[in-house]
Amino acid sequence: MKFYFNNGSCSLASHIALEESGLPFETVCVTLAAGQIQQADYLAKNPWGRVPALETAGAVLTENVAILQYIADLVPDRGLLPPSATLERARANRFLSLLSSTVHIAFRPLFRPNRLATTELGQADVIATGVEALNDVLKKLEAELSATEFVLESGYSLCDAYTLVFALWTQKPSARLLVTPTPNLHALAARVIKRPAVQAAMRTEKLIFIDASLTAA
Repeated sequence: MKFYFNNGSCSLASHIALEESGLPFETVCVTLAAGQIQQADYLAKNPWGRVPALETAGAVLTENVAILQYIADLVPDRGLLPPSATLERARANRFLSLLSSTVHIAFRPLFRPNRLATTELGQADVIATGVEALNDVLKKLEAELSATEFVLESGYSLCDAYTLVFALWTQKPSARLLVTPTPNLHALAARVIKRPAVQAAMRTEKLIFIDASLTAA
């Protein structure tokens, strides 16, 4: 399998899944800044010009929610997601979809205001409005993470790997001074990054998570 990703993007979730799976794969970093993601050779694989993308079995699979489930089902003995056709799997799918369609999108005004407005004044308004909406989303996510050690009652899963992405995003310079505190999210992230597979993916992507519990006075 060949995995296409961008450092620190949402594709980290699928990157972690591959590391957790124990399956052989190679990585290709396509950088947004260099425009590689919009070059013809990559668009031939994924016309949407997004990451992640996974070449496997003669096809190209895109979107985290699809890739995460595909990898989990390739190695069911690893328990990366609950078994198919169970209520617990439905709950996992619901949470993965929530992260993809709601939490991810809420960060866009902070990271890409130029896609929503063309003037500096307009972009400042986009950010101000976006921060309010993002904090509302994070408040709801905090409530979802308050009851158990991991997202699912059954324990660690790829739901947690995907959630880690957004904990890292709250620590980006463009977000960290604007978002409200998220202690449940960051406590979950601190547990997740103890896993060797998570550490391996983060090393490849040159990522660091700042555990507030270790840096507090």
